[in-house]
Amino acid sequence: MLALGSLALGAMPRIAAAVSDTELRAHGEVVRRLADAVELRIDRFARHDAEYVAEVCRAARQLQRPLIATVRDAAQGGAVDLSEAQRLAAYQAAIPLVDGVDVELRSPLCPPVLTLAARHDRLAIVSHHDFDATPANDELDALLAAANAFDGAHVLKVAGFANSPSDGERLLDFLRAHARRGLIVLAMGPHGLASRVFFPLFGSLLTYAHVGTAGAPGQPSLGDLYGELRRYSPDFAATHAA
Repeated sequence: MLALGSLALGAMPRIAAAVSDTELRAHGEVVRRLADAVELRIDRFARHDAEYVAEVCRAARQLQRPLIATVRDAAQGGAVDLSEAQRLAAYQAAIPLVDGVDVELRSPLCPPVLTLAARHDRLAIVSHHDFDATPANDELDALLAAANAFDGAHVLKVAGFANSPSDGERLLDFLRAHARRGLIVLAMGPHGLASRVFFPLFGSLLTYAHVGTAGAPGQPSLGDLYGELRRYSPDFAATHAA
């Protein structure tokens, strides 16, 4: 079974709170109480130099929750347009201080970031985000093949914008067919909201929530998602207090 630090993935739904540096400071207690893990959205930090990134990562460790570092590319939903050199330097600063890393599958940074993750024995997530549509079935198969070509890619994350309920159904079919590979799958937008709650019941390893500003279309608040998972997952409810 895959693990993010000491957190086992796959046995039950797990929530990652996606936070900026300011959200971490303002809502840290809520994150500590309700989130299973924390995704540090370094692209949304006030600064991106290595010293500041390391400072925020060390502060986040005080939450005693597994940490994922990502420096999202602007073309894949990142908050700012950082150069590849800036992004790599931020990853280099963060990886020794976190438990996992998320890098875009088709980014030039994917190979060096995976190498860094392996060197530090960190969980590596390779991701693809489409904010306009849901990838067609042949594109989903291509993403899976590309992820499988990297030995150090433990998890494939696919997020597509659902323009209709059928888009969500196709993503669910993909998840159910390949869940053993290690997948995070979600649908963005109004038609995708249910995927945030129900895809983890079918094997998606993480679902994401916000504590201030949504990081993707349709991303629910941490409190709302926590409550919905307690409603629909008996295992989650048994281990997560009301």
